[in-house]
Amino acid sequence: MLDDSKRTSDEIKVRMQESEVTEKEIDRTREVYRPVAYRASVLFFTIIDLAVIDPMYQYSLQWFANLFGSSVDNSGKSNEPAVRIKNLNDHFTLSLYDNVCRSLFEKHKLLFSLILCAKILFGDKALDP
Repeated sequence: MLDDSKRTSDEIKVRMQESEVTEKEIDRTREVYRPVAYRASVLFFTIIDLAVIDPMYQYSLQWFANLFGSSVDNSGKSNEPAVRIKNLNDHFTLSLYDNVCRSLFEKHKLLFSLILCAKILFGDKALDP
């Protein structure tokens, strides 16, 4: 009985060490993809701000998350993180732009393009070292 407890304790220690290694690896990977999360947040708050232009422009977080998930699935794959990040950002930005422009009045499309462009250009500079 005491031997069983010791074996169980040893197994738990090994699994704890493995989980710590796995947790560190997940943290490193998550940090690599931070630019994708940052771009997505810039895009989300850009479309949320459209309600100031016209209250009719309302976009839900669920719609946004579904569109983002679709972009993750449909964007170009790569084993190189920098290429994958670029593919994700480019695909999602274009997909969002196309979907939002479909719902805008013609007179607001150019304004949306300008706002989106400015937020991407000036917002992404915050990530440069």
